[in-house]
Amino acid sequence: MSEWLSGRRVVREVLRGSNREVHSIWVERGATGSALDEIRVAAEIRGVEFREVEANEFAGLQISDAQRVAARCGPFRYRDEGDLPKATGDSSVLVVLDHLEDPQNTGAIMRTAEVAGCLGVCIPKRRSAMVTPAVTRVSAGATEHLNVYRIGNVSNVVRWLQGNGYWTVALDGKGEETWSQVDYRGHIALVVGSEAKGVQRLVKDRCDYRVSLPLRGAVGSLNAGAAFAAVMYEVVRQQTT
Repeated sequence: MSEWLSGRRVVREVLRGSNREVHSIWVERGATGSALDEIRVAAEIRGVEFREVEANEFAGLQISDAQRVAARCGPFRYRDEGDLPKATGDSSVLVVLDHLEDPQNTGAIMRTAEVAGCLGVCIPKRRSAMVTPAVTRVSAGATEHLNVYRIGNVSNVVRWLQGNGYWTVALDGKGEETWSQVDYRGHIALVVGSEAKGVQRLVKDRCDYRVSLPLRGAVGSLNAGAAFAAVMYEVVRQQTT
């Protein structure tokens, strides 16, 4: 089974990462640019076929906004729940997604998590947006550098993390503490719920902290990706100063 990933940044990161087998790179003949030069070099290093094709052949892939380059890849390689890391060293961050089904939010969270240096992202096997081409594209290829763990029961994983050195923090619109009041130094697991339902009550009740963001406008909510980014960078600030 193979799938097509497209876009210059995404294809470059797929080649640089280690989460997929890459079968071939297709580039529309006549396409130029420094990003394509980097892709060509990366493909050569990995021993991946770099194929220039005519415009009509590339169009036959029926990929929207492909930026004239695409990669035919094997399936994404997930990590198992049993491979979750115990807390070691001074500080670290893991992300637990509690049944996010929107690929836009999932991709945005993965991009932020990778840039912020998180150890990985946990995704439930059911009722969740997995690492699809859409998620990879939204993440700008960050998925290809992340450890992504497929997990079963979110509450059980939270309990395991607590028993192995992590403080667990649920993002909750009605959380008792604001995002900046918590001490995030050490080992943190951030739990993010869906926009529609938020973090499950059983999971929220199990977490050590439930934090909210101050909202001053008329809309009264942030999407999951934006809320996560705000809290994540408070974690980074505390852990690096």
